[in-house]
Amino acid sequence: MKKKKILSLILAGCLTVGAIASCDSGSGSGGSLSGGGYVGTDVVTNDFDLVDVEGSSHQYKKYKDITTEPITLTYFHFDQDETVQLLAKRFMEIYPNITVNVQYENVSTYNTTLSTLVSNGQAPDLIMHSDCDFALSNMLLADVSSYWNSDDETKNLADTINSAGLGTYHLEGGQRYSVPVKFFPGAMFIDRNVLETLNLKVPTQNWTWSEMIQLIKDATVLNSPDGMAYYGLGYYNRLDSYYGIAARQDIIGEFGFTGKTFDLSEWAVGEQEFSNLKLGGYIAPQTETQAMEDWCGDWEGWAGNTGHAAIFSEAFWTFQNTWNTPAYKESFNLDIVPYVIPAVSAADAGADHHSIATIDYGGITPSCKYPREAYELLKFMSFGVDGWYTRCEIYSDESIVNASGTALKYDVMPVPTTKDSGVWDAYIAVYCAGMDDEHVQLWRDYFASCMQPISFGWTNIAGYWNFCDEYFNAIGIHDLVDNGTAQAADYVEEANRKANYYHAQAMIDYFGPTGYNVLSESEIATYNQMIADSQ
Repeated sequence: MKKKKILSLILAGCLTVGAIASCDSGSGSGGSLSGGGYVGTDVVTNDFDLVDVEGSSHQYKKYKDITTEPITLTYFHFDQDETVQLLAKRFMEIYPNITVNVQYENVSTYNTTLSTLVSNGQAPDLIMHSDCDFALSNMLLADVSSYWNSDDETKNLADTINSAGLGTYHLEGGQRYSVPVKFFPGAMFIDRNVLETLNLKVPTQNWTWSEMIQLIKDATVLNSPDGMAYYGLGYYNRLDSYYGIAARQDIIGEFGFTGKTFDLSEWAVGEQEFSNLKLGGYIAPQTETQAMEDWCGDWEGWAGNTGHAAIFSEAFWTFQNTWNTPAYKESFNLDIVPYVIPAVSAADAGADHHSIATIDYGGITPSCKYPREAYELLKFMSFGVDGWYTRCEIYSDESIVNASGTALKYDVMPVPTTKDSGVWDAYIAVYCAGMDDEHVQLWRDYFASCMQPISFGWTNIAGYWNFCDEYFNAIGIHDLVDNGTAQAADYVEEANRKANYYHAQAMIDYFGPTGYNVLSESEIATYNQMIADSQ
């Protein structure tokens, strides 16, 4: 394993919620336990008063099991900073006795800065994380399962957060070390103006994977009447990651992960299909390439604004922070609409189904002295109903801008994981402001269809980055398949062994006797056997 345990001395013995409440060796920002009158609870009692906050029409839950003593909590994050600052302000208005210190760090330097804080005895109380291997190998997260399991609001979240165990790392003991903070569902976007120009039929919302591939091919017209080629697909995310989740409903992670083992058979089909599209000339040129300059006359051009690409595997946020901005709508003749990533089988496509998503997670650090209060703050910043009403109020006010002067709704606007209908009405009203009824309904249908998210692997599967760094990316599988020198299926057997090995080794390292020490004897035996079988 490449990771180093930066907390081995600081956090030893403080690794469960029960231990957090009594651990006084960490540097967490809360005050001393001795003489302060603080008594923490190890569950959420769901007993609250409704309180009004000046400037808001929403009534907020003020939980009775939150301390009334003056305390301080520090939240270290890489979310949109102005939004988080305003969320912290609102939380402090609900709980005037709690001071929330917000510390922002760019994601590119986040892990390094967090390591330094912890090493210097300045560990924050709450953190975000994207790379779960970093967080777990350094034991940065405490088990919050007792809070999560007793909290009424966690029963009404996007289905797979619980059913697929997102943030649990699939431990038999039922522990949960991470909660979803930022959710960006996967999407395919279609420019309907291009389909109209090419006299192609607009697909239904329950389209299948094969229908999408056929549309990509049909929308590729290299010798077009206007002299500029049309391409079926402009891509940001590769289709192999999408296909690997869309293929089967029992897959709950990238590379065919089912909770303990991997099977890359489905990934290989998607990888080969994407490569065949590239080799066949169906995919638009990438920016800053000679092919892009030859196509649209601009080295730095982008398929998404040419009006000559039909379908896009862009990130969810591309719509709101690019296509939907006032300047873009004025400058380009586009009609971009969202589609759920299609399922492979018609039966799955005709119902709600799993689709890949970008989810950043967060958690409470083991040195936090006020875990019940930290959990409530974490919920407010992530999946909580009250936090989402606040976010919608923030996003609806376009006078609130970031450091560059951009309204926050056009900067970073994630999607609620709660299924609360009031939150969703408020969110749709903000997200779809200015759209006609047809487009609002298209977005409602899209959002309803993507509430069974499955995370990209690095955020939610122990050992995933080790597998990618030391095997998958090291031998350059994508390049080998994309340039036609290898077939994806040729790697499946070896890749299965490697993925199982790195996952099993990570589970032993992170959760075994030298880590959190929560694995059962049967789990240890299973993972050791996986390691032996993978040699």
